[in-house]
Amino acid sequence: MILLETHNCILVDLIRQRFEASQNKDRKESVDITIADFDGVMYHLTNKSESRNVLTVSISWSAIHDITPLGMVERMKVIYGAMVVPPEPSYDFSVQFDLENPSLNIEEVIKKVSLLKRNILAVPFLNVAEGKTKNLVVINYRSNEAMYIKPEADSVTVIFSINFKDQGDIVLGKVFLQEFQDCRRSMSGAPAVSFTQRERPLELRDVQGVYEGADQGFVSFVLFKNHLDPVRREKSIDMIQMFRDYLHYHIKCSKAYMHTRMRLRVETLLQVLNRAKVKNANQEEKKTATGRTFKRD
Repeated sequence: MILLETHNCILVDLIRQRFEASQNKDRKESVDITIADFDGVMYHLTNKSESRNVLTVSISWSAIHDITPLGMVERMKVIYGAMVVPPEPSYDFSVQFDLENPSLNIEEVIKKVSLLKRNILAVPFLNVAEGKTKNLVVINYRSNEAMYIKPEADSVTVIFSINFKDQGDIVLGKVFLQEFQDCRRSMSGAPAVSFTQRERPLELRDVQGVYEGADQGFVSFVLFKNHLDPVRREKSIDMIQMFRDYLHYHIKCSKAYMHTRMRLRVETLLQVLNRAKVKNANQEEKKTATGRTFKRD
């Protein structure tokens, strides 16, 4: 299985290109680029200010409206410092930096900006791990889909509400999740995993606005203290927040593989059927002037 990266590779390439172009005084061009990412995230790169060396990167994401009250801006200022600026119109958060600033560590900036979505979604997990949040946290990050983070006395339960667009996706999803459960039996330190379909898990029985239906599934992870200690916290956050994309990515890969195998089997069957055709004894074989043969019915 493939582990998806937490950073945005397109942002990495574009910012590096703009930095290289800024070193050439004759290649300063205006930039206005929009990038789509998982979960309905939209990025916007622009240098519309008077100095084209100043690059602004903005993010638009429905989940930010639920994360902002949790102290998102304050945590982002700790990570991005003076790069944090008022958000652009129609966007939720923006950072800005001067590509010609001699004190700028471009590789560090590229890494931080490419992890913008990851760092925003990490805020509620950090609050829970540090004991700043005691109540259930609800993050609506997609239409009919949400992430629920419920702190307990000695653990944290993370529940993904996942909307499956196809019945086949539900079947494949169950197969993947069964593998998670089987692996945990041989790995004592792994989080507990459970899956329910149609009905919400018991942890959400009193929560309002939970979408339930035949196309809805709920995946629950139980993270223990060792998963959220200062040493392993960052990796645990990376893995858990990429789960939904990881699951759907492998469902699509599995469907593509099965379709390829089906097409190959059909082609093989057609070859067998063609070889099994019975020749018509009444057909008369003729020859052309050049010696080629043909059959006339």
